[in-house]
Amino acid sequence: MKKLLSLMAFMFCVFSAGAQDNYPTKPIKLIVPFAPGQVTDWLARLLGEQLQTDLGQPVIVENRAGANGVLGNAYAAKQPADGYTLVISSNGTHAAAPHMTKVLGYEPINDFAHINALMSLPWTLMVRSDFPAQNLTEFIAYLKANPGKLSTGYGSQSSRLCVHLLRTMAKIDFLDVPYKSLGQTTTDVRGGILQFNFLDIGSAMAQNGNGMRALAVTSAERSAQLPNVPAMAEALAGYQMTSWLGLAAPAGTPAPILRKLQQSVAKILANPENQKRIAAYGGKVMPQNGEQVVAMIKAESQVWANFARDAGIQKE
Repeated sequence: MKKLLSLMAFMFCVFSAGAQDNYPTKPIKLIVPFAPGQVTDWLARLLGEQLQTDLGQPVIVENRAGANGVLGNAYAAKQPADGYTLVISSNGTHAAAPHMTKVLGYEPINDFAHINALMSLPWTLMVRSDFPAQNLTEFIAYLKANPGKLSTGYGSQSSRLCVHLLRTMAKIDFLDVPYKSLGQTTTDVRGGILQFNFLDIGSAMAQNGNGMRALAVTSAERSAQLPNVPAMAEALAGYQMTSWLGLAAPAGTPAPILRKLQQSVAKILANPENQKRIAAYGGKVMPQNGEQVVAMIKAESQVWANFARDAGIQKE
């Protein structure tokens, strides 16, 4: 009996090793924890298209939006750790969410194998085209002249932090409302329900001059993609906010599979054409992978902990 069990264990190990060596042998599901039409969706489809070419299997992008990215990540964390479920991670879902969300459904480091960082990008302060303020200085003055009368909405933790920094650094009073997606905030800015919002720069580029107007970008310096739009820091010294996106798998995914995915993603990000596409979207390619991503999450988690404490935020 012992010999039979040993043989079965040996055969299982051989089969598992072979399955890992042959990975992938079926379609891969890539979870996007936000609604379609946002930067996460655009990046996932770019990545999925090229992973499919490199790995030889279809990559199916699936949007599972809700709770500022928490629901999609909670779902991904509970999937089999076999390399066939991946998820787009972010500073919002892995560094911010633990300090903002009462029931998270996952542990940001221990429940995931963090494969690669992908790109970083700034945000953009947007208003409707007919908004009376023509620049950030006038915008701040207008809000100060109308305390508590203007509203904004946020559809992610990163956009929420942009809102908080504006309020505290400019010392202005306005209302802010949580939304399920950034797209919904844009609809309500256009409709006059909200007076401003923050969009990732790629979305802002699509909306700028199309019924909406970009007032400032949140990077330390102006973006090459919106060169006529000032940085927030030009009117609010020290204001800076950028986001990052990454790729993760459920914890326990075999190391050979993770290495294969890391190598494939690194090849995709090193491609000059892909770098141009990411730059054209207003982003920058990030080189971090594995433990470097974990270290980044730990460092940023402390920043978000301080933000939640200073802002008096109660977990929702």
